[in-house]
Amino acid sequence: MIDARGQIRELLESIDHDGLKVKMSYPKSIGDVPLITFIQITNTGTGMHSVVDNLGFQIDIWATTLDECIDIMLKVDEKMVDLGFNRDYESPDDDGDNVDASGYCRKTLRYSSKVDTRTNRLIS
Repeated sequence: MIDARGQIRELLESIDHDGLKVKMSYPKSIGDVPLITFIQITNTGTGMHSVVDNLGFQIDIWATTLDECIDIMLKVDEKMVDLGFNRDYESPDDDGDNVDASGYCRKTLRYSSKVDTRTNRLIS
């Protein structure tokens, strides 16, 4: 089992966007935006190889406008793909329906990759 939470947090914290905060869990309440939250959703063995694990993360982007949300999303996607993750899911881009119950715009992204547990390197 690989623990990549720290590396993902550092990666997300390196995104250049004024006032951006990063939290490592789904928030109970949102006080400040823009905000990125992330959770590990998969960390399992493949069953085929004892040295290869499946790794997955969900990243949620919270902002006051859809344009800001998309701007941050593009930066997140670039960082995650450059690291070696594959984007498996992106929530829809609807101005009217994409506003969370909190009143903020929210985009959800899910990423996954296989990781070589001997070297901690992602495998495409």
